[in-house]
Amino acid sequence: MQYYFRIDEIEENVESFSKHDNEGIWEPSIEPGDNVATGGGISGMWWGCDGQTVSQTHLPRRSMLYKACSMYFNGGEGFRVLDGDATRPSRDTAWHPLRFDWDETNYSSYLTAAGQHSTLRTQRADQVWPRMLLPDIYHTQSFTSNSQYGGLKGDLPTFLGLLAFSVHPARLQDILPTLFRDGSWHTYSLEHGRGHRRTLVVYVYCGSMAKSELQQLEEGMFGLYYN
Repeated sequence: MQYYFRIDEIEENVESFSKHDNEGIWEPSIEPGDNVATGGGISGMWWGCDGQTVSQTHLPRRSMLYKACSMYFNGGEGFRVLDGDATRPSRDTAWHPLRFDWDETNYSSYLTAAGQHSTLRTQRADQVWPRMLLPDIYHTQSFTSNSQYGGLKGDLPTFLGLLAFSVHPARLQDILPTLFRDGSWHTYSLEHGRGHRRTLVVYVYCGSMAKSELQQLEEGMFGLYYN
């Protein structure tokens, strides 16, 4: 069970023309060349997840791209997500608010840019990860005491992007390997890295896992990211 990923810091080109949506919320341009790599953080580094640990590595030859997504954080407006690489946008791409689909079987929340809900399905008082990954605007008023409810699953690049946003870029190289160990995702409790208009692009490549297995991973069939 193996997949590989890279998380690059990007920003809007100073000569580009950013825009605002119908609600007056800033969003970066999606014109070719208007978003550029900046370096910093763990830009350019490849990481591998073998089902037990996450460690820095090299992308093997003949690896296949599974998914890429771009994300930015804009203060009190939260996250926006773009399907693909914002530095090389496709013609029909667009930024969408981070959303969730709700699983009414185990009351977990599925990360997506195309979901029907703006908050988590339910939370427990003992959970740290909602505060770690998400500003208050994504938290729910629906709480539970059932330890089997309130987990997280969904789009893998989006999840990895949220992990990166939860850590200051300068600390990410040291912290990232500690977040996944013994086959489970762990939490981080120091200052988050959600700087105003910080923007990332996340690439996920198949390793020994087939695309269908990565889809199953996203669906929580190998366990939830957090519970």
